[in-house]
Amino acid sequence: MEEVIKIIQPMSSTIFWSIIVFIILTVVLWRFVFRPINAVISKRQMEIRENVDRAEIQNEEARKYLEEQKRCLEEARKEARKIIEESKIAAQKIREEAEERANRKAREIIDTAIAEINSERERSINEIRDRIVDIILSTTEKLIEKSLTSEEHKKLIEKSLEEMEKIG
Repeated sequence: MEEVIKIIQPMSSTIFWSIIVFIILTVVLWRFVFRPINAVISKRQMEIRENVDRAEIQNEEARKYLEEQKRCLEEARKEARKIIEESKIAAQKIREEAEERANRKAREIIDTAIAEINSERERSINEIRDRIVDIILSTTEKLIEKSLTSEEHKKLIEKSLEEMEKIG
């Protein structure tokens, strides 16, 4: 047993000093290492929490901005549709006005052409009437072998033509 006590005795002093060194080391580490590390960790946790909160706020703002942009885009689309419809209506109106002007111009051309045709017809009728008068005069002179004045002949023929027109 003595031997056991001899063995334990040096060990007990080593164990004792180990425990004391451990306690001192723990106190020193706690005081100079763990507290600053704990403070740094707490500070970092607070920064991370603030960053997460800021990120959430920015995410919410981004979502609101996106919704606002979607609303603006929809309004722009509605405005574009409205402009397109107004353009279609304006184009239809311009087309109708152009057709109306074209129809009016065509009617004017037709009316002018009809007036010219009527004028030419009247001129032709008068020319034919004058020729007929001349032919009838010469034929009448030959038939009656008597010469009437050209004024008398014309009156006679015009009277005959007027009577023919009343008949026809």
